[in-house]
Amino acid sequence: MGNGNIRWQQFFISVLGTAIGVALTFSLNGMRANKKQQQAQRLTAIMVIHDIDNTVDILKSWKQQEASTDTLLHYAMDNKDHLDKVPADTLSSIITHLVSSNNAFRFDTSKEEIFNSDLDTWQNLGSVKFLDNVQSFFYDRQTLQQINENPEWKAPIPYDDYLQLIMGLGPISQEQFRQLAIPYLKEKLSDKRVSYYIDNATYRQNTLSRTIDSWTALNEENKFLMGITDQEMEDYINSFDATGIAVTKRLLTGTWSYLTENGTREYEFNGDHSMSSIIVAVDKGVWLHFSGEYKSTISYNGTWELKGDSLVMNIDQNTIDLDVDASNLVAAEGMQDSLDAWKVRFLEEARQALKENPDDYYRDVRKVRMDSSKDKMQWTTPEGNTHYLKRKEL
Repeated sequence: MGNGNIRWQQFFISVLGTAIGVALTFSLNGMRANKKQQQAQRLTAIMVIHDIDNTVDILKSWKQQEASTDTLLHYAMDNKDHLDKVPADTLSSIITHLVSSNNAFRFDTSKEEIFNSDLDTWQNLGSVKFLDNVQSFFYDRQTLQQINENPEWKAPIPYDDYLQLIMGLGPISQEQFRQLAIPYLKEKLSDKRVSYYIDNATYRQNTLSRTIDSWTALNEENKFLMGITDQEMEDYINSFDATGIAVTKRLLTGTWSYLTENGTREYEFNGDHSMSSIIVAVDKGVWLHFSGEYKSTISYNGTWELKGDSLVMNIDQNTIDLDVDASNLVAAEGMQDSLDAWKVRFLEEARQALKENPDDYYRDVRKVRMDSSKDKMQWTTPEGNTHYLKRKEL
């Protein structure tokens, strides 16, 4: 009888221990799941806050562009009776800023789509005020894009109108452009729609300023509501750049290339910090007296150095060489001389443009990373444009 009681006690203890073990396992698993969910929710909050910060930065850039455009267009109005004294490149810039296809506001809404698609995450973020702020921001951002069609914001010269000025001209000299641009621009500056657009420059800048201030204050509140620190935001931003490995002299040495929309760019980096580059572009077009495609080639030498995660390339202006292959251009009957003259003029004007570039034009800085194969490299320009280069096999 006594032994029976002992066995039952042992069995009971064993069952109880198993039950406690199972309960602890479920509890720990539940805690881990909750922690993962909380981390996912927090990452979602940080992602949206960064999206708002990034949009504010875009508006700041647009405001700077508006200020620059304001100065340029008021200069044009002040000098509309003296346009013959305005340089050709300034005339071109003025017209470009008045053409309607060049000033549309567009935003990347991919983060917004991710946020709104994950209902389980955003419904449990824990702050109704934060959710209200985010949805208000998304609505306001969508609304802001609608101003593209407002006369105060939409550049007043229709693109088709501008196209009539340049269609069929082909490459022309600066003086030929001036003869076309001066009467065209003088006429447009007398148009009421153009003057109305220029007069509203201050209104556009003030609107952007108010929006920047409003969204900045809203996002500071978001960070406070969700307890997001500056360090967390910095870590999140840095995570975009954490892929790949650092580039070293040994890894960089060799020949690299990438494709462009109409050609290729190739770079050779040598162990003694010298470098060379060849840029090839194939362009197509239909002109008044000839048509087809032509290939232009630019080559140069220089030096390179690595500074932290950046590659600095210094181009030797004296080594720049230009060439154009017009063998695939077909001249209209009796117009071969015109084609030959175009090739000479093309090279002369391109070389002159290179001479007039400021010195810092010949210093090229790119942020660089390399993948694990060490045969692919990522270049990012200061403007945020990214290119992917491949190592050329020997």
